[in-house]
Amino acid sequence: MTGPRDWDKELAEIDKLIASGDKPGAPAPASAPVPARTAGGPAGGTAPAAAPAAGPRPTRRRDLAAVWFKVTLGVLGAGALTIWPYAKSCGMLLDVYLVGVLAVIAAGAWGMRGAWLHRRGVAHIVALLVFLAGLSLAAAEVLPRVGYARTAATWTCPSP
Repeated sequence: MTGPRDWDKELAEIDKLIASGDKPGAPAPASAPVPARTAGGPAGGTAPAAAPAAGPRPTRRRDLAAVWFKVTLGVLGAGALTIWPYAKSCGMLLDVYLVGVLAVIAAGAWGMRGAWLHRRGVAHIVALLVFLAGLSLAAAEVLPRVGYARTAATWTCPSP
């Protein structure tokens, strides 16, 4: 372990960096010595590696296709649930329908995330609409069963 730190010296170095206009996190000039790490660092006094620059990742063609695949999957799911051919008033078919609604909501969220990461505005808006469509399909089935709507519905079918 090294001796006590000379804070006046270290603050003077910081003042020099500020006066020279260097940005924090910028690489030090070649003439400046790299300070040794005192605790928990690698031996030999090497400086830690610089963090990668934050910002949008470059979008590849594969990423663009993946974003639109996710969004299209959500649109197809929402469209299919609007023309659901089976009775969804109660029982097992209601459960299957609600699982499909959850899948549409998840596809909308998945598409929004992918579109946001790859900066695709139109795809993000379409995925947001898919997400809202899934929420409205869920609300149409759940709200009457929890007593919020004017008409009442049940989760289970009456036994014969």
